[in-house]
Amino acid sequence: MRFPTNWLWTIVFLLLILPWLALIGLGIFWLWQHHYLVTGFITLASFYGAATLLNHWLKHQQIEPFQLPDVQADQRWSPAAETVWAEIDKMADEINPADYPLTDSARLLLLAQQVIRKVARHFRPKAGKAELDIPLRNILFITEQVSRDMRQLLDERIPFSHLLTIDEGLKLWKWKQRLEKGHFIYRMGRMLLSPATAIPAELSGFFQGKVAQYPKGLLEQWLLRTLIKKTGYYAIALYSGQLAPPVLTESGPSPESAPETKQPLRILVAGQLKAGKSSLINALLGELRAATNVLPLTDELTIYKLAPDDSSELLIFDSPGYGDKIHWFEKEPERALGGFDLVLLVCSATQAGREADAQFLTDLRNWFDQRLHRSMPPALAIVTHIDQLRPLREWQPPYDVQAPQNEKARNIRDALETVSEALHIAMSDCIPVSLQTSGVYNIDAIWAALADKWPESKRAQYLRCLPEGRSKEKLRLIWMQMANLIRI
Repeated sequence: MRFPTNWLWTIVFLLLILPWLALIGLGIFWLWQHHYLVTGFITLASFYGAATLLNHWLKHQQIEPFQLPDVQADQRWSPAAETVWAEIDKMADEINPADYPLTDSARLLLLAQQVIRKVARHFRPKAGKAELDIPLRNILFITEQVSRDMRQLLDERIPFSHLLTIDEGLKLWKWKQRLEKGHFIYRMGRMLLSPATAIPAELSGFFQGKVAQYPKGLLEQWLLRTLIKKTGYYAIALYSGQLAPPVLTESGPSPESAPETKQPLRILVAGQLKAGKSSLINALLGELRAATNVLPLTDELTIYKLAPDDSSELLIFDSPGYGDKIHWFEKEPERALGGFDLVLLVCSATQAGREADAQFLTDLRNWFDQRLHRSMPPALAIVTHIDQLRPLREWQPPYDVQAPQNEKARNIRDALETVSEALHIAMSDCIPVSLQTSGVYNIDAIWAALADKWPESKRAQYLRCLPEGRSKEKLRLIWMQMANLIRI
């Protein structure tokens, strides 16, 4: 006689479950015999009720068991580099550890290639195979740097990573899920056979292990994120020209950073005719005024050197005033608009026309919008002749333009708002000054603003000088190669 398949499975199921049901019945009988039945059910119900409530609360809490280090972008990067870094960051956030097992080296290599390809196509959009448009030594350098950083992270963050071999790690990884399943079966059997001892153990394990079990897969996710962002970081630095592999010499490798620029910071003073540029420069320079022997960017610029201390040096470029038809910066825009690290735009509070100033800033912004490998220098609007605002005879500084208490202060604030709106410059970057021969006013606010804009100016200077530094480095490398060739 042949049993139907469903009946056969039913019999097998009963043979497996009946012993467990019998054990449950015997356990309940033991509790009843020792007068623990009511107490046992109350304890069991209380435990699972508390566990359910706690589990529900944990699901709605933002718990960070521990903080793992993250890879941050370089503050000196250009807008183009920041754009592709945002894509790399998004790619790292969306990575699924199940798609890239840490034991599959081929998949990890493919992941790194995808990152490099994304960066390469961003910086070389016209190249057919952008990822190949890079010297071989640079690819080897990316591999070397990422490997070094990942090794350091493993040593610092992963216990026993310096002791486990690859074979031992693979074996532990394979047995991970099996051990978890076996432990679960052991816990269920203990609960059925001896609930009186199992309940306290489960309760203790719940509170001690819940936080540790919460970030399941967090370590794998962090390692993959770090691999993606480290690879993207060095790829961006190399494709943007901000990082070069070290050149091996007899004394060892040279520094691995971009060439340091020794050029001083360049400040352009621009503005309309009779806006007060010369008076502003005289007030800024004081007794430190000195002509320099640096070649000017254009024939129409006058250069002054300002050395506030021994550690820094500034070059101030005095430009001719522009009118409605005269625009000196249009003659050589490549050098005139892109040759500075900070711009002081002098605007007279008594001049109504702002078209020439707006045109200058528009040309400046458009020039940098077309060159995302550069960073536009910060611009400050210096509003002069505030002493000539109404009431004309009143001049009793200082004036609080943030909370004006009289008509003079209100008119000064109105002048700042007009300049800010016409030139699209933030009110905080519009500084009112008076440059009377009898005494200047608010020059210290300009110095404070310059200090505040210093990081942005240094970034603009770094990206401006980078191509020149790279050209010198390439010539130095070619010279060394030729010298070695001749020696051979």
